[in-house]
Amino acid sequence: MKPINLGINSDSIKYEVALEILGQELQPFMRAIREEKEKTIPSRALITYCEMRMAALSEMQDLLRVEDRDTIERVLDAEDCLFRMPVRKAKT
Repeated sequence: MKPINLGINSDSIKYEVALEILGQELQPFMRAIREEKEKTIPSRALITYCEMRMAALSEMQDLLRVEDRDTIERVLDAEDCLFRMPVRKAKT
């Protein structure tokens, strides 16, 4: 087994940060599900969509490895919307 380098710029640090980001990306979907279920007539389609996105993010966390450098870089890239919810600007 290869020793883990825990240096400040090491792949293992980026890996841990990527896992944390993926975990944080679950929050908007959990909130959306809760808010939708509180409605008089909740949208099953929206709930299913959110559940599927959550499942995909969870699976990504489970399958991601330190060696997946390109994928980790994409997760760390704040501009890459594949793994991140776009930030919506407040309506004025």
